[in-house]
Amino acid sequence: MRARIRPTLFLLGFCLAISAPAVAQEVYRWTDENGEVHYGRTLPPEYADKPYEILNDKGMVIERVTDPLARQKGPEKVEKEQTIKPLFTEDEVRLRSDRLLVLRYHSAAEIEDAMKVEVDQLGYDRRLIMQTQASAMTSLAGQVRQAADRQRAGMPVEAETEKAINSLRSRISRTEHSLDDLKQREDAIRAVFLKELERYRYLQDGGAPGSYPDAQVEAASGS
Repeated sequence: MRARIRPTLFLLGFCLAISAPAVAQEVYRWTDENGEVHYGRTLPPEYADKPYEILNDKGMVIERVTDPLARQKGPEKVEKEQTIKPLFTEDEVRLRSDRLLVLRYHSAAEIEDAMKVEVDQLGYDRRLIMQTQASAMTSLAGQVRQAADRQRAGMPVEAETEKAINSLRSRISRTEHSLDDLKQREDAIRAVFLKELERYRYLQDGGAPGSYPDAQVEAASGS
């Protein structure tokens, strides 16, 4: 069975595939004397005094420098890009995504298996958290019982006992938040895979890569 790629790694690979130049927070784009466009993490010194653009990590223009010398003097003289334009259109992004999808999986069952692997991994994490929570609750019950016994005997509750009770309650609260986070992560994972599964089935049924099913087309036009 082929090795699984975690969705986070796949999404990272996809982003790199559709916007190869935008692999850093700032990517420079300039044109040489032959009209050829170049991308780089740094701007070559010989082009420092020529117009260039700066792209963000999504391949979108965030700054267009038409006067590099003015930019060096102060940010107020730099011409900002008023309208951020994507490096690829939505149609191009969807087409690339569809092609990657059919290359990654050989069947719909593989997508379901990949989803199960990810969800099962969360199940393992959940069991560990629940074990920690059960241990903390048992300890809390013991500390509370000890404090109650001292109060019934007319003795004050020791400071160390109160500190232990507060610490255990905080610990239980944190584990509850962790369980909630796991549930949200599981829902997000299922949503990603189910969306991929729906798209894969559409493509396998003859849908053209990059196109919408008829129902989606009608919904898009209606909106």
